[in-house]
Amino acid sequence: MKQASGDTRHRPARFALLLFAFSFVVYNLNFQRIASGDTLPASLLPFSILLERTINLDFFYPAVREHAPQHLRALPIVSGHAYSEYPIALPILLTPLYVPAAVYVTAAGWSPAQVMVLAGVLEKLTASLIAASSVAFFYLLAIRLIDEKRARWLAILYGFGTATWTISGQALWQHGGSQVAIILALFFLDRLRERADDLQAALLVGLFAGLGAAIRPTNTLFVAAAFAALLASSRGIRLMAAFWLFPVLTSAVTVAYNLGVFGAVQGAPALSFDGNLWRGLAGVLFSPARGLFVYSPVLLFSAAGVFSLFRRREWPAQPVYLAALVFAVSQVVLIATWRVWWGGHCYGPRLLSDALPAFVVLMAPAMETIFRSRTLRAVFVVLLTFSVFVQAVGAFCYSASMWDEKPVSIGERPGRLWDWTDNPISRSVKAGPRLGPVVVILDRLRSG
Repeated sequence: MKQASGDTRHRPARFALLLFAFSFVVYNLNFQRIASGDTLPASLLPFSILLERTINLDFFYPAVREHAPQHLRALPIVSGHAYSEYPIALPILLTPLYVPAAVYVTAAGWSPAQVMVLAGVLEKLTASLIAASSVAFFYLLAIRLIDEKRARWLAILYGFGTATWTISGQALWQHGGSQVAIILALFFLDRLRERADDLQAALLVGLFAGLGAAIRPTNTLFVAAAFAALLASSRGIRLMAAFWLFPVLTSAVTVAYNLGVFGAVQGAPALSFDGNLWRGLAGVLFSPARGLFVYSPVLLFSAAGVFSLFRRREWPAQPVYLAALVFAVSQVVLIATWRVWWGGHCYGPRLLSDALPAFVVLMAPAMETIFRSRTLRAVFVVLLTFSVFVQAVGAFCYSASMWDEKPVSIGERPGRLWDWTDNPISRSVKAGPRLGPVVVILDRLRSG
């Protein structure tokens, strides 16, 4: 009997490890990195820190100018030095993982151009490692909210039916790191449901919420959402103070860096959130090129979860759901008001990737109802299957489609975002899988 009890107790941890390993393998089965110039600084900064002991990218700038001049925009020159245009919290946190590679390239005397090639390989591996970790952590969060069987469904949905696979698992966008931070913050927020005076849990909620905002500034909305959930659940002033410790600290460090390097609180680039809200909402939710419910239609069941919570009036007792709802809604509205709501060249609704854990969490209250009804269960399985199919198409075929570049760049003709006859999904299916980049990378490493 004791052995059976032990097996039951450790089963979630074993399944989480299995999910991590399986996700990591699947995310790497396409043998390529689906990246952008936006992710270039994050891939290089750990090497710059370890090889040059600096957070500027001067070491790599000449090689980027020679081999990838189209990406120089991501390395602006400030006071004579090249810096990352984007927040540097995530690459700094990842730097310890690069120590063995840095030792090797130093001993081998590699040139910056050679290190850049290796950085591309490690970018994919590191990104997939982060994304796979988020899937495992999400499962551990889900089993706190619903039974083990349905938690597995949600974890699979999150890992393979959303942009966690095609965005976070492919390159070092900021989204992967912020997803991990948000999931862990929600985990410890739910722990406060069990012990209202758990000071350690409040500190950890603040820690991961603060890290999420440092990794990607738009996640400041999550900090506000978590605080709103704590207020609604009537937590004491002591826990509130504990929660704010790390968000204040990480914000101070971020602002100090931005002011010191760019001379502006917001850093660079300065974004303009003054676009047409309704046009943006239609685009980020339903356009054939970036619509959340086009690329992951199974997330429509999030509305069923919200309806279930309102009907049962469980918000005060379930702060994790309130935080998820506030963050999901506010994130959608924020991105919808950005002039470039489509997020540049990418597959699907990249800019909503940070909110994916919140959307999937909101499905949890409806899972029992979904699986109890034969019709709802069938619809759920069909939509989940289609969502996974769309993400698989993106992972294996999108880079061969050249949809964002041809016949004309999406930035020059945004109207293409509404073309139902020629969109990233349909064109990627026609283009078929592309497995060649791994061969190119290996050849370049050998040739030096």
